[in-house]
Amino acid sequence: MEHIEIEYKILLTKDIFHQILNDYHSRIKEDYIQINDYFTHPLLQQKKYMLRVRSKNNQYEMTLKRPINDHRIETNILLSVQDKEHFYQNHELHNEIVDILKKEGIDLKDLKQQFSLTTHRYDIEFEEGILSLDENTYLQQKDYELEFEVYHEDTGYIRFLEIIKPYHLQYIKNCDSKIKRVLDAI
Repeated sequence: MEHIEIEYKILLTKDIFHQILNDYHSRIKEDYIQINDYFTHPLLQQKKYMLRVRSKNNQYEMTLKRPINDHRIETNILLSVQDKEHFYQNHELHNEIVDILKKEGIDLKDLKQQFSLTTHRYDIEFEEGILSLDENTYLQQKDYELEFEVYHEDTGYIRFLEIIKPYHLQYIKNCDSKIKRVLDAI
């Protein structure tokens, strides 16, 4: 499945995170733990691509994000346990993401999985999109993030500003991605 990801996101302090979580507690659709294993390669970084395998509720999803205009095109593929193991062991795997990587000159054998990030995510539905409150743990660090993935750029942006206004939060641009924050922490 492929779609254009339109999202607004900012880092929060622990106190503001818990305040927003408390204020929206009754609207939380679900909360869960997900583990992102990130894969690195010089060409991925050069092209500003992000490749991960996410574990959530005993399911595995491979995701490739690539820049397009001011957003990202996101390709997601569900993996069986066997496909996940083949990928982690650099065995041959055939799917849309692997095909894209091969076209870009990225050999699966050269991918490195150096780190993981664990997120406790709380999802809240809005008409304009899904608001996620993320408590992220990586490399003995913890950070807090508010992420609003929207269906339409303009109406989503207006709603995002309305959501953060009561907390006196300023939005200028999206905070660094999770993978960038982890790489910066190494």
